[in-house]
Amino acid sequence: MRHFADVEQLIAEIIPEIVDLRHDLHAHPELAFEEFRTAAKVVDCLQGLSDLRIEAGFGGTTGVVVTLGADLSGPCMALRADMDALPLTEVSGVEYSSTVSGKMHACGHDGHTAMLVGVVKVLYAVRHHLRGPVKFIFQPAEEGGGGGKVLRDAGALQNPAVDAIFGLHNFPLPEYPANSIALCDGPFMAGSAGLHVTVKGKGGHAAAPHNCIDPIYVGAEIIQALQSLVSRRVSPLHPLVISVTRFNAGTANNIIPSEAVLSGTIRALDPVVLKAAHGWIQTCVQQTAAAHGATAEVVINDGYPPVVNHVRANRLLAEVAASIGWQDRILPAEPVMGGEDFAYYLENVPGAFWFLGSHPGGSEDVAFCHHPAYDFNDAVIATGIRLHVELALKFADLWPTI
Repeated sequence: MRHFADVEQLIAEIIPEIVDLRHDLHAHPELAFEEFRTAAKVVDCLQGLSDLRIEAGFGGTTGVVVTLGADLSGPCMALRADMDALPLTEVSGVEYSSTVSGKMHACGHDGHTAMLVGVVKVLYAVRHHLRGPVKFIFQPAEEGGGGGKVLRDAGALQNPAVDAIFGLHNFPLPEYPANSIALCDGPFMAGSAGLHVTVKGKGGHAAAPHNCIDPIYVGAEIIQALQSLVSRRVSPLHPLVISVTRFNAGTANNIIPSEAVLSGTIRALDPVVLKAAHGWIQTCVQQTAAAHGATAEVVINDGYPPVVNHVRANRLLAEVAASIGWQDRILPAEPVMGGEDFAYYLENVPGAFWFLGSHPGGSEDVAFCHHPAYDFNDAVIATGIRLHVELALKFADLWPTI
């Protein structure tokens, strides 16, 4: 196996620049499909690298697709980073906190984007070692906007055709210490769907509930009944989560309203279970409502499909990590019920999504993703860059043999 001794030094030289970029992106968060400044920063960082093909505004979005070595004859691999922030008010207290009210990078996409810029820069410096093309996908709208599907459908995996794709997400839980590499074969992250239920009853005076059909009571019964689907309709070997996260009804404490609205999320690792749950929920909600003399309308909106990793791609990641002496960093990751639109790429080409452990260790209470006090751990940037650089350099040699 070929080794590239200068990679580690090249990464060390650019770390201050990449950390500065990460902090700049953190201070200027942008929501889904609004990542104009972020995309412009990415392009600006890569200007002057003459052998790159940079496609800004990809697919009519804020996405940026960069190709290195487009004319090389070997197999092509892709790397993806998400760019969007979340609608949260930051309370982390870091000096580079969000300057935009009600928006913050609470999931580490600032770190993912900055790391991928670092990967491009290092690979450009050693591009004479590449035997196949590398595509870098800077993707908008992972947080519910389905930007992965938009870019995939717009041709991000074509010209040249991608043979395999890889992506990472930082993971700041104690079981994933900083700079660990967590891999999971097969279903890794859940498919999702949105649930919206409108319960219609008969309103009236709260002192005379017998003259009413109380949609709040019916809604509470529906919530209970939905959990019976999880515990009694699905094998415990096939995880299903149904969470009602909003329950809105009423205008005063002495009025029984005529309507209540419930909404939430459905999650499953198996797409068959996820699809079957749609029908179960429709029947469960409507029959529960009917049993109390009410009616119910159910709307289920498809979310992301499950992230299903390919064993071959994970094996390649592990072999590359071992080739640079990092075999002890590799951890088995358990599937999680969060969703990720990286799933759309994996529907078309083999690949793997992995967790870059980012917990600093010790007993420190570290805010998890989507918390207003969260901040990306800069100490893992070098690891994220190094593994993806080494993967790209060795992909053309190893992929046909894995």
